[in-house]
Order: sequence, then C-alpha cells, then structure tokens
Amino acid sequence: MGLTLATTALAACGGGGSSDAQAPGKSPEQSQAASGKPSRPVFDPPVRFEGPAVEFPDAKQPSTASGDATRPAVTLADGVAYVTAEEGLEAIDTETGDPRWEATTKHPAEKGGFGSNRTAPLVSADGKTVHAAWGRNVKGEGTTPDRVLIEVLAVETATGKTAWSAEVAVDATSVSAPRIIGVDATTVLVTGAGTTYAVDPSTGTVRWKKSKFSAVTLADGVVAGGESTGFGEGRLLGLAAATGEQRWTVAEAQEPAGAAPRLLSATLKDKTLVVDAVTGKQRAALDGRGWRCRHDGQSLVLCSKYGYGEADRGITVFDASSVQQRWTLPGGSGRKVPKVSGFWHGAVYGEVGDEPIVLDGTTGQDRQTSAGAAPYEIDRYGGVVGSKFYRAAG
Repeated sequence: MGLTLATTALAACGGGGSSDAQAPGKSPEQSQAASGKPSRPVFDPPVRFEGPAVEFPDAKQPSTASGDATRPAVTLADGVAYVTAEEGLEAIDTETGDPRWEATTKHPAEKGGFGSNRTAPLVSADGKTVHAAWGRNVKGEGTTPDRVLIEVLAVETATGKTAWSAEVAVDATSVSAPRIIGVDATTVLVTGAGTTYAVDPSTGTVRWKKSKFSAVTLADGVVAGGESTGFGEGRLLGLAAATGEQRWTVAEAQEPAGAAPRLLSATLKDKTLVVDAVTGKQRAALDGRGWRCRHDGQSLVLCSKYGYGEADRGITVFDASSVQQRWTLPGGSGRKVPKVSGFWHGAVYGEVGDEPIVLDGTTGQDRQTSAGAAPYEIDRYGGVVGSKFYRAAG
C-alpha cells in the first residue's frame, strides 16, 4: 500500500499493540442536564457499547431495485438523533428514546418507493439548525401539471420550529436521496438528480444551478464535486458558492467523495487522489482505487479499503491540515485489517470477522477488542448501527 504526498515525504509507522488499551485523558466525564435529571455518562471517544438499543424505525430506508438498503438517515449531535424520515425531520433523545419534536414537510411522500430514499440530515456548525432534503413527486391539480421537486427544510434544533423552507424545481422524472452538501451565511448547496443547486435561505430561491455536477463539499466559499463530461468520463470541479463561477478543475478524475471539511477524494486511473476542495491542489495519492476517506471530527483523516482478498485491504491515517501520515496498516502486514465502519475523535470503529473492535486513531494500535458494536455514526453518548443506537459503556 502506497501513499504519495504532494507536499511532504513520509515514513510509515507500524501498528502493533495490546488490546483494551485506554489512551490517557479519556476517562468518562459526567454531563448534567439543565432539567436537573441525573447526570449521563459521556465518553470522548466511546470504545465500548451495550444495549438495550434505542430504535429509530423511521430511519430505515426502502429497498432499491437491487435489493440493497441504503444507509439509514441518522445524524447524531450531542445526545440527540436527527432523522430524515419519509414525512419530515425527527429529533429523538438517545438516552430515553423519546421524541423531542417532529417537523413535517409540505408535500407527502410516496411510501416505500425508490424516490423515497433519503440521506442523513446536516446539523449546522453552531448546532442551532438541522437541514434535510426530500425528493417529491407532486400531483397537479386543474390546469397545473405534475411537478418533480426537491423540498428543503431547515429546523431549529432547540424548538423544532421551521427556520425556513424551499422548493427546488427539478427537470427529471424523480429524485432519489437529494442531499444538503453544506450551508454558509448566504447559501445552501443541495444536490440531486445529477444537478447541484445553490439556494438563498433568506428567500428560498435558487441563485444558480449546474447540471451534470454533483457536489460533495462546501468549504471557504467553494463548492467542489464531480462533473460528468461524457459516458464514463468526468472531472473534478470547484465553483464559487455565491456565483457558480469555476475556480479550479482536475481533468479525468471521477467518483468524488468528501474526505474532510476541506478535502475530497477521487479516482484517477489506478490511484485514489486526495484534493484540496478550495484550491483543487492534489495533497496525496494512494495506490489503487476504491479507498474511502473520512474525517474524525477533529484533526485526522482515515482512508480505508476492504476487498475480498487480504492484499486488497488497508488503512492509512494522516493529519487533515498537513497531510502528514500518522500510521498505516496494509494487507499482508501480519495483522488483520478491520472493515472500518466509523471514525470519531481519534477512534477507529470496525470489525474483524464478526467481532467489533476499536483502534487508536493516532497510533493504529488495538484499543478495544470487544467493543460490542461497530457504529458508523458516533457521539460521546454512543453510536448508531443500522437504525439502532447503542449506548456508550466505556
């Protein structure tokens, strides 16, 4: 497994270590609810999980034509699960399982259809607002024709009141799983049906749109993603969020995905690139296609792949700002490579066989070999597996 950096030469470090090791300064804290309820134990990061689980039935996705279910549409934020349900947004207390509020969309959903696939909501950086989008087929009435649109809803997290909403007209027969890419002071970026829309939250109107362009990140006023340039062909593109003007491009790179607040990944020939989303500058290149990269919500980026054979598996972790590599665990190293499910605050969550484990994200050493669950969405109170929340126990 190779990692080539555009700015810094690296020396890879191995990742042996004992199981159940606890990093210093990671003892459980205690939180006191404003209501005076007994304190709730918190762990930053959690490394063990236990039931009984809190279920989010409205987060379950309908099956696609291939028979596969997409990722449940849940985002955790400080003890609350925000769910993009078919009919609107829900906020659920993960300690009790009780609903905090519900906010319904204007237009009803088509129950169970492919078009009702949804993506996880986006919580604003200040935690005050949660945003989500739905694809809607709206029946016409009288002389008004049928319409296809993306309905966008922004809700106050504290009250459940709608902060603003918008309807984005779509030139397609249906929209499956539209996504809120990012929000800043003046623009909300929404992508769906192969088009990206810049919506003005003060008016709910579309400021600009770009067809055949699917955005994946918004950082420092630049929206970045992939543009289709022909059958099986494409490129990376960075646009000014305010105007849609082109800022940069990377020719022939495809399959873009968010890697960190300012980084995205993409494939180019037999490499996986890591690119600065603001400048378009290549920061790193990993040998092989199929690497998936994720940010830990603090300062680290993890890229992993998990193929059928041991030689097609690997994990590498690097600093998000300097892209200085911290450690790597390649296939064939003598250690088993976990199938990574999540990465949060310096902890790597995954499975070896059917056993959930946690690795230390700064060293690659085993930290917990009997984690109880391998969550993909994590906060200091626990983690989500499927459409269930498991409480942190250590």
